[in-house]
Amino acid sequence: MTLTFYYSPLCPRCRRVGKHLDDLLAPEARRRVRRVDVLHQPLRSWRAGVRMIPALACGDELLSGLVLDRDRITAFLAHHHLIDIPDTAKRL
Repeated sequence: MTLTFYYSPLCPRCRRVGKHLDDLLAPEARRRVRRVDVLHQPLRSWRAGVRMIPALACGDELLSGLVLDRDRITAFLAHHHLIDIPDTAKRL
């Protein structure tokens, strides 16, 4: 499944989410992340339902918000089977 990351290069929150994605995803998975600059592709972003950045989309599900912390990103990626969660985290 493809992960789409809606961002702006001017947004410090987007840079933080990009760093989290780089840390969490394996190198081969990072190459499959579609990055959409909302400043250059506003119509595409709007049609995808993106009203706030940063935003992550996978399938029909969209995760966005002013604060996307590492835990929410990890849960979203694990939900879509893009990363594995260690057994200790699954029990929490």
